[in-house]
Amino acid sequence: MTPTHYLATALQNIYDGSPWIDVTLTSHLKEINSRQAVQQIKGSNCIWQIVNHMVFWHQRVMRHLNNEKLEQDGDLPDFYMPENHGEANWQATLHRLEHSFALMVTAIREFPEDKLYEVLPGMEQLSIYYLQGIIEHDAYHLGQIVLLQKYQ
Repeated sequence: MTPTHYLATALQNIYDGSPWIDVTLTSHLKEINSRQAVQQIKGSNCIWQIVNHMVFWHQRVMRHLNNEKLEQDGDLPDFYMPENHGEANWQATLHRLEHSFALMVTAIREFPEDKLYEVLPGMEQLSIYYLQGIIEHDAYHLGQIVLLQKYQ
């Protein structure tokens, strides 16, 4: 298995596969409705904000990989919380998350192997560590979602 295939599979597993941590985003998010998604516990970010934060960072990583401007017109802010807390809007947010995972997995799988150990433009980090970082980031936020769901 190539490093990019391994990284892409690890990210996909966190979303809806069989990760070694034995929990996935889809298994938890499918049980959460819009009312639960907006609940905060002692000032924490709510699940909806965390989901939007993950989408925000997938977009940012994709732009780094493509050497694009990080902030563009029309971008939602980090930890975005919409005014409309309806179920249809929550489902649209979950669809955006699914789409962002699909794009990230494809981008990682297609990332040139010979560039994995090069520093990304405008950063001081090797590409492979940056890609591994988004996986760790998503696993961390999956843990937050699990805990927020548990304590609701």
